[in-house]
Amino acid sequence: MVKNMLSWWRDLSIFKKLYGVVGVMALLIAFELLSMLFTTDILSAVRSFVGGEGIWSKAQKDSIQSLHKYAFTSDRKYYLEFQEHLLIPYGDRRARLEMQKPDFNEDEVREGFIQGQIHPDDINGLIRLFRRFHQVSYIKKAITIWSQADALLDELIFAAAKLDVVISQRPRSQARVEEALLNVDSLNKKLTVLENEFSAVLGEGSRWLEGLLRYLLLFAVLIVESTGLYFTFSFSRNLSRSIKEMSLVAKNVGSGDFSKKVPVQSKDELGQLASTINKMTDDLENSIGRRQKAENENQIKTLFLANMSHEIRTPLGIILGLTEALKQPDLTSEEQTKFIETIERTGHDLKQIVNDILDISKVEAGYLDIEKTRFSLTQFLEELHSALSAKAVKSDNTLVFETNTEIQSDMVFTDRIRLRQILTNILGNALKFTKKGAVKLTWWCLNGQLHFRVSDTGIGITKEQSKQLFQAFSQLDSSTTRQFGGTGLGLFLSRNLAIMLGGNIILEYSTPSKGSSFLITVESDLGEDLGSQNASQNVNSEKQRDNVLKGKKILIVDDSADNQLLMQFFLKKWNIDFESAVNGKEGVDKACAGDFDLVLMDIQMPLMDGYQATQELRKRNFSKPINALTAHAMKVDQDRCLQAGCDEYLTKPIDLKQIHQTLVQYLSDQRIR
Repeated sequence: MVKNMLSWWRDLSIFKKLYGVVGVMALLIAFELLSMLFTTDILSAVRSFVGGEGIWSKAQKDSIQSLHKYAFTSDRKYYLEFQEHLLIPYGDRRARLEMQKPDFNEDEVREGFIQGQIHPDDINGLIRLFRRFHQVSYIKKAITIWSQADALLDELIFAAAKLDVVISQRPRSQARVEEALLNVDSLNKKLTVLENEFSAVLGEGSRWLEGLLRYLLLFAVLIVESTGLYFTFSFSRNLSRSIKEMSLVAKNVGSGDFSKKVPVQSKDELGQLASTINKMTDDLENSIGRRQKAENENQIKTLFLANMSHEIRTPLGIILGLTEALKQPDLTSEEQTKFIETIERTGHDLKQIVNDILDISKVEAGYLDIEKTRFSLTQFLEELHSALSAKAVKSDNTLVFETNTEIQSDMVFTDRIRLRQILTNILGNALKFTKKGAVKLTWWCLNGQLHFRVSDTGIGITKEQSKQLFQAFSQLDSSTTRQFGGTGLGLFLSRNLAIMLGGNIILEYSTPSKGSSFLITVESDLGEDLGSQNASQNVNSEKQRDNVLKGKKILIVDDSADNQLLMQFFLKKWNIDFESAVNGKEGVDKACAGDFDLVLMDIQMPLMDGYQATQELRKRNFSKPINALTAHAMKVDQDRCLQAGCDEYLTKPIDLKQIHQTLVQYLSDQRIR
């Protein structure tokens, strides 16, 4: 064979021989240059990787220092500095998560690294290093450490939020501040360990990579020397074949067929061009798929908004209609009572719809508060069973609560309100989709978690339908909405709440026409039974609280005459004297001129809003309690009210029990700022 090749070479014209020699030499020089550039690029990327770790580490240390300053000074600007410092590691995280996708968005990666203060000239090298060498043990281990550090950053964010809450509380507990700060320092130590390990791994990897690239370059030169002639003579044939294949694929893409791909025969320019065309084909196919997905999501949201409009307008229609009916002079007392009860029940339903939407907004924005307390699980479940029994009877269902565990104390530690919200949603769905059947809640404790299984004999769902569960703005189909009602938010919200409580919600099974079973878990622990002590305290407070409010004087600052009328009605019932102001400016003047024990302050008002009015009163040394009473119900609104100088934060619609308890609390001790 060698003899034939030499003979064939000898028979070639001089021009072709020169073409071959020049081609091989040019390829040899070009390949060596590319190899050197590749080596330089990779080592530069490793250097950038190390430099990025230094920036990441400095930002993390600066954030910890800001938290210490915040704890020492209580100046909230340091908490904002803490959040600003963490933008750097969160930018790096954004880039890492995007690069770990099969088809990543390079613009998204670039924006993430720029946020992480990586020099723009170093970003391309980092991307290539990550994508080409992420399976190499050193790089893989560095990425794993990186991911672990990002997880600890989430814990640090949560610990900082707890520190912020403790510092913002009045009166401030120094012991709780120090406890929260110790948690922050503990996380800082763990992050420092990971940072040192990260640097060590990259150092080892850099030395290994430097040696590998040196031998790789030498090996590449030998390969090019031995195969240069072959690639020179085969180039024309490969070029012709590749052009034909690319032309065929381009023609298919033009006709809408994305199934054909250009065979990638090598890693040279032709192979790169083939890969680019294949990627372009995939991108076009994905772009069309994303457009179709966006159209489907837009249709789902349109249907959801239409359903939401129906769900809100229906109770509104009932309330307005029955209100008009109450104006009729010939109503019997029985009809009046029935209409009022219906208006109250419908109003609560409407409030629940609005609360669900608001809670989902809080979950997505990361502002939903979790407040864990210790309470009796037995009493909690008895109250829940009592609240849902009427709905069960209406659907001709049996509702059974039972446990398969034996405990000496039933005191649990979790968020009572959110747990009730979760179980009410799941049990409410079970009752809604079950007619003349049975709904059972079984609970038990295992490994520090509460487990609740809700099973029913209702309509059930198919395997395909189960894929749509736990998604926002989604119900199984429009016929479900028409027949059973609902907003499609309950399961999505419930799962998010369960996750925030350290658990989850899963569909264990569901069979059409036979029923379904959901398993709910939340993190908790069993503790000392404090029920008798709390009950005794509650009895004593019940006997004393009515006398506390009698003769007190309150200023109502609200631009809504209807809200004023409602509050005035109940203040009269509680034997409280009051005056009213219709805007913040009038409220400030009256509060300073009068002898008021407490101010109820609306926030959104003309001339001067509630924030400005509260700040002005504090500047004038008004020391009596100021309680915000507002329809702004987000966490950021609460923080802003407290920062402005409010002692308490209450939301509309008015919760009379909560307002009464708050007034008793603040008017009993008349706390002075």
